[in-house]
Amino acid sequence: MRFRLLSYISFFLFPVMLCAQSKYVPPSPYGILENRQHFSKYLIVSPGYFGPNALPVPRLTDGRVKEKLWIDLEYEQYSGTNELTYDVFTDIHIPIANGKVSLEFYYVPYEFYSVDYELSRERRSQSGEALNGSAQGDVYFGTHVQLIRGHRWIPDFAFGMTGRTASGTKAEDVRYTNAQIRWFALVGFYVWQTYLDDYPQNDALLYGAGVELKYGRISLLNSIRGYNGYMHNGDHPLIYRSEVGLSEGAASLILGYEYGIRDYPFSCFRAGFRINGLSDKE
Repeated sequence: MRFRLLSYISFFLFPVMLCAQSKYVPPSPYGILENRQHFSKYLIVSPGYFGPNALPVPRLTDGRVKEKLWIDLEYEQYSGTNELTYDVFTDIHIPIANGKVSLEFYYVPYEFYSVDYELSRERRSQSGEALNGSAQGDVYFGTHVQLIRGHRWIPDFAFGMTGRTASGTKAEDVRYTNAQIRWFALVGFYVWQTYLDDYPQNDALLYGAGVELKYGRISLLNSIRGYNGYMHNGDHPLIYRSEVGLSEGAASLILGYEYGIRDYPFSCFRAGFRINGLSDKE
């Protein structure tokens, strides 16, 4: 009786397990001699199988729409197992409607990368060889609307909607004051295209929370953010970020570090220059 029960359970579970193992993971492109399709058909389109700028977890803002022109220019260096990436990150916020709405544009104009043979094949690059090169990133554009601001016990909350161009390259290489404490949160929806014929789109819940400490010219930011897709094929990235800033008027020097906790196999050092308005006067 026990053997028969186990047989029934196995009969029903085996197709489910088989489906879970292969449903969202196409076969390996290497060693296939007949009926070979375009290399994109074999890609696993998730943050766990691409470079750090291909499907990034959006940065967690402080919940406040920028009321002044905001320009952020940073050098970034990502290090992961068998990979090194460095780039320049640009972020611009343009306020409109008396600071209640802002337009945002951010972009990685160029990234330079080095990936060894094993990781190149794990990510299913077109060549399957060690990679050294450069790529251009996508342009992200969005709108932020202030919904809640300035409440003592309720976090600042802004609604944002962001899209991106398909301008990224090298798909074949799988790239592409007073002491004051504030806390803030992010909830949203993240969608991207896959190359699977039966499941052409992955949908994810986006989330994050952080706390910021300001004292005089010094600021300290700590946050955690991520998103959860439904395919469970490396699509659950979770990132911790810490940043310290030193301001002088409307300008700031910043130094930061990021660590990928899950499905984001990179740590990132960044240093940059930020402008928050053209003057520190209201």
